[in-house]
Formats: sequence, C-alpha cells, structure tokens
Amino acid sequence: MYSKFAAIGSRLILVASLSGFLIACGGGGSSLAKSEQELPAGGGSESGSNSSSSSSSSSSSSSSSSSSSSSGAASSSSSSSSSSSSSSSGGVVIGGSSSSSSSSSSSSSSSSSSSSSSSSSSSASSSSSSSSSSSSSSGAAPVGCDGYATRYWDCCKAHCSWSSNNPPGVEALPACSTQDQVLPDVNAASSCDGGDAHTCHSLVPWAVSDTLSYGFAAVPATGDVCGRCYRLEFSGRSHNGGDDPGSAALAGKAMIVQATNIGYDVAGGQLDVLIPGGGVGAFNACSSQWGVSDDELGAQYGGFLSACKDQLGYNASKESYKSCVAQRCDSVFGQRGLTELYEGCMWFVNWYEAADNPSLKYYEVACPDDLVTTSGVDRGFLNDVDTSCY
Repeated sequence: MYSKFAAIGSRLILVASLSGFLIACGGGGSSLAKSEQELPAGGGSESGSNSSSSSSSSSSSSSSSSSSSSSGAASSSSSSSSSSSSSSSGGVVIGGSSSSSSSSSSSSSSSSSSSSSSSSSSSASSSSSSSSSSSSSSGAAPVGCDGYATRYWDCCKAHCSWSSNNPPGVEALPACSTQDQVLPDVNAASSCDGGDAHTCHSLVPWAVSDTLSYGFAAVPATGDVCGRCYRLEFSGRSHNGGDDPGSAALAGKAMIVQATNIGYDVAGGQLDVLIPGGGVGAFNACSSQWGVSDDELGAQYGGFLSACKDQLGYNASKESYKSCVAQRCDSVFGQRGLTELYEGCMWFVNWYEAADNPSLKYYEVACPDDLVTTSGVDRGFLNDVDTSCY
C-alpha cells in the first residue's frame, strides 16, 4: 500500500479521501498448501464389469500393485501458477513440458489424502502469472502430481470396454475372445465373470524411443476417466521398493498411458500399468486363456518380478532380476507363440528396466495418435484435458 502526495506551494499535503482525492493501493501474495499421503500396500484395477450398474463392484476384477507412501514436492517457476483442489499429494511445475506432447505388485484398497492449493496472485515485479485449475492453460507449464506406477495383467474385460462407461460419442475399448479376436458384441460378458471377453493383446506397452514409451493403465475409480491420457515422468526412485535398481535406471524416462480401466483399490496418484506378466491380482482369466498354471504366472500380486525377488532375494543386481523375468517371459509367452505378449513382457525387462513400482510425476495430456489408433478410444473432440491431481 502506498500514499500519494501532492505538492502545494512549499508544503506536501497527503492526498486523502477527505480532500476529494484517492488513495491508490496495490500488492498481493500467494500460498500453496499440500499434503502427503501414507498408503498401506494397495491398488488394483477393476475389470469385467459395467460400473454404471449397481453390481459393478462385486463383478469387478482387481489387478496388481504395491503401494506405500508417495512423495510430494512443490516447486516454482518464473511464472507463478496454482492448481485447484485435488485428491493427490501435491504437484510441482514440470518445466519444459507441454500438454500436447507426444509422448500392480500387491493390491489392496487404500484411502488417498486430499490436497488443495489456494488461489495464486502475481506481484508487481513478476513478468507473468497463470492459473491451472481444472484444465491446462495456454502458455503455462503443466502441473505435475506426485504418483507411482504399479503393474498388472488379469486378462479380464476392462471397465472402458462397456459403452455406458464412456462419454457420449466415445467408442468403447474393444474386448477380445480367448483367441484374441475382437468381439463384435460390446456387451459380451467378461472372462472374469464366466464370459469370453478378455483384454486384447494389442494393449501391451511399447517403446517409442530410448526415453519415451506408450501404454495403457488402470486409474482410481473416480469420475469420467475412459480414454484420458497421462504423461509419467519417472523420478529414479521406487515408491516402496527401497533401493530398487530398476527404478533408478528409469530416471529421465517418460511414458504416456491411456486410461482403459479403473480400480476401486487403486489409490490416488497410482497408475496401474497394463504389463503382461505383471500379476493377475484378485481375478485371473489368464490361466485359462493362455493355458498355463497359476504358478507359471508368478506372484499373484506383482507377477514375474515379485516371484523373481522371492527367488533371488531383495538385494540382487538389476541384471539378475532382468534375466529371471526374461526367462519367465519366454517360458509363458515366447514358447507358446504369444508374440505380442512376449514383446510386452520384454519391454518391461528392457525399456522399463524391470522397475518395481517407480515413483513419478504425472499430468494429463492430449492423447497421442498412436495410442488412440491402438485402443480405438478417442475423446479428443471433448477438449477436456484436466491437469488437476486425482
């Protein structure tokens, strides 16, 4: 606040409202509040049910993920920004990223803590400021949220394969038969409910470059999620796997995943990436589809890698873990001619470095064309990218 003075003759007279003049004032400030969440082991995906029906929860299929606490941090850039209320553990500005960029070891239910950020304001000396509440704003760097990636593949029909779970005008995710042929009937029952509808093998992750991959994931069962895409920036640390060498090797890499499934036990900030051999979780349609025993699928929660860690111990080298998982990829997929699944499993070994629940920053982006083409789920016309945390 400042006072304005006027000179009359040899004296300075304070300009005030009593003399008919104005007092001019300015200034401002901003604050950011966030909370970190402590999570028990938890997470998973819901497959094979139509969540719009009253019985969706009971017919859902869980996937895998191991969770504990997610780290949170906040940083600022030269352009100040604020995010609206969210249910994740706080966000950071990820410099140099754009929303248009191309780019579950054990599962149980967990509750997520909420964080919210207060309104932002700019000072007189700042060059610019922007707000990123519920959608991305042009000219501002996206706001990244604290999160972590888990893994699963349960072979069930996914949540987004039911038309009623997608926004009007958005095609449902195709489901496939036991022989991996696309089913024409969108209402076909899930393989996890005694039907023939499975996850299509084409939804395996793949590398776009040495530092970028695409894939699909289950997200928390909150709101309209089908077809949304998220960019994941890996931190080089494991969420709950201690000094995990695979997570360390992921530092500097990124992934864009499209949401094709939900999990009632997937926690806030968790993205349960669809990876062959990642663990079936509570529901298993893979043994019957692939003709394998439950033991061959590895640990129920965490799949091949968790089984390898049980076998080798938790202080083995990254190469030892990768070699163990690769052998299981070949035994279950390669030797059975399940080529796409084998390639997706080896992607986990090679590009993903057999990382165990890596920590990351995430934010929603427009879906790359290659992801939309692969899944057939295109919500781009809705223009509703939401950069808030979940």
